[in-house]
Amino acid sequence: MGRYDGSMKVAAPNSPVLQVRVDLSEERLVLHTGSRVLGDWPLDELLIRGEDDGFHVRVEGEEATIHTNDDPGLALELGLRSASPRLRRQMASRNR
Repeated sequence: MGRYDGSMKVAAPNSPVLQVRVDLSEERLVLHTGSRVLGDWPLDELLIRGEDDGFHVRVEGEEATIHTNDDPGLALELGLRSASPRLRRQMASRNR
């Protein structure tokens, strides 16, 4: 499946913005920063919402916001059915 470059911010006070790579396989999402793996989760363990400021990902009691170089592509690959109006328009234009 896909590989997306982007940034991530954990929903905690004073957390830094990290440059990340999102690798999406058939059933897993893996987050990398540099050569380090930040996380590797089965997709069915993640709660993902597409919002105007990126993807809000909730896992293991934590939430982070991820924005990629191709948010519509990632949303389509994830099979998101609900997203912000802007992201839905971008997804729809990809399907034309």
